[in-house]
Amino acid sequence: MIPQTCCQLVALLFGTALLLVSSTAADQTYECAIEKREDESVCMFRNVVYTTSMTGITFKAPNAKVQHVAFEDSTLDRIPAELLNAFPNLRSLSVPNANLSSVVIPAKLERLYASDNQISQVIVHQTRDTTTMLELILDSNRLHDISNLTRLAKLEILSLSGNRELPIDDTIELGRFKGMDGLRHLLLSDVGAHHLENEQEVSLPALELLDLSSNNLPPSYLSVKVFAPFKSLQILRLAYNQLRELDVLQLTKNNPQLKQIYLEGNEFPCKLLTLMLKHFKKEGIETPVANPNVRCLLGFDKEQGLCCMADSMTQRYAGPVTPRTPPVSLATSESPAENTAVRTGAGSAELGTSTVSTTTMAAPTAGGPPAKTDDGHSMASMAPLGNSWLLAGLAAVVLTLMKLNY
Repeated sequence: MIPQTCCQLVALLFGTALLLVSSTAADQTYECAIEKREDESVCMFRNVVYTTSMTGITFKAPNAKVQHVAFEDSTLDRIPAELLNAFPNLRSLSVPNANLSSVVIPAKLERLYASDNQISQVIVHQTRDTTTMLELILDSNRLHDISNLTRLAKLEILSLSGNRELPIDDTIELGRFKGMDGLRHLLLSDVGAHHLENEQEVSLPALELLDLSSNNLPPSYLSVKVFAPFKSLQILRLAYNQLRELDVLQLTKNNPQLKQIYLEGNEFPCKLLTLMLKHFKKEGIETPVANPNVRCLLGFDKEQGLCCMADSMTQRYAGPVTPRTPPVSLATSESPAENTAVRTGAGSAELGTSTVSTTTMAAPTAGGPPAKTDDGHSMASMAPLGNSWLLAGLAAVVLTLMKLNY
């Protein structure tokens, strides 16, 4: 009898506790506080906990004029409908590192910052005719399907860096962004891409900055013709890949507006890198180096602050490049030989993986170098091939040098 009474008492207490928790959740009200962020007044919510099972949650603001909302130290399953109803004139929303699995782009929203979440779905409540979005930052999420983002025809800045599930068959197809004619900055660093394609020759007429840094783009799968339709391209980030050849003459011919190109962290032979840098300088194109003081591993020298494969290495080894893991943050066919201005001898040397330090740089910005961690080291994983391959590789290098030494 006594044990049964105890069990009933425990059940009663447990039920009472659940009712109290449920009542508390249903009556929960969050009010943001106005804070000055740069040139804007932002209403900040802190320590918000929201799950889809909660009901009756209320979000309030000090006044009805609030258009910019941000969350800090909060956990949200999704963007609360109660929040969107409370701020019908919302223009910008910041919800970084909040454990979101999905995100909503409501009508009238212009800017959304939702980095470092678990977002796999973007729900767009705007059409191509009614869209107001200008900036969308979705770094370090789990996006794969981005087809509905093309509705955001006025979008100027799109950052998808760190979305490792974005490539399809290890490939980034630039045609997936077709129709985004207002796009000026497209950031696709550290997405794990091995290949880059633009089969539809999508132009993106306003594109000024393309960031492809910290991927696994190997030398034999990057043709500069993928960039040819981007006639407004000014900044191209190719740092921290596996490149050891690049048709720079064709690149500058196809993209006459190019002003900066980032090349560090790749595996170019030093002689060819010297010629490439000389060509870019002649064309008035800057080659910024974010880490000019890095140490290069044995077998690699430095040219104008960039680690490059020593000439002795290019003469001794040949073989395929082993894919590497890109630094922690932030495909196409070959060009014909007669049109290849700078080819770094794909068969002339085995280039290895690059290792990185844990020193973290600033996050990627629209105009500065990509945010990466790197000590400039490059480790070679060498596999000698037969003499016929070696001679062919050396012949390719000599031909390249003759073409560029003009």
